[in-house]
Amino acid sequence: MSQFFSLALLGVTMGVGSAAAQPPAAGSPKPLVACRALEVHTDAVLGVTVVVFHQRDDADRSRVGELLRAHDGAGIEFQTSDGASHPATVMRLKSCFGRGLLLFRAGAATLVEKDDFLIREPTPAAP
Repeated sequence: MSQFFSLALLGVTMGVGSAAAQPPAAGSPKPLVACRALEVHTDAVLGVTVVVFHQRDDADRSRVGELLRAHDGAGIEFQTSDGASHPATVMRLKSCFGRGLLLFRAGAATLVEKDDFLIREPTPAAP
């Protein structure tokens, strides 16, 4: 596990500061943003888990809002407290300011209400 991921995960598990406060090294993936699950629903028949979330730290409120506006419907990666990364789709909830939806395959990851997790802004595809 890279030092950046270790520091970001430590920030989530310790609840100290923003995981985004650790600047990425040149050429590294985009920084992670700490988020908190507000609601979690799984439909086994459809095979999907839906998480309503917002930023964990007030300082990241505008950053999460910008991410949701810029990447509504995009594929992203999120990291659970065990350090595992998972693919998902992120969507903006237009009727709930600063809230997003995280959709991923049921059983791929475990999140419950009030869990903290990290999301990484998608990297633009090369032209």
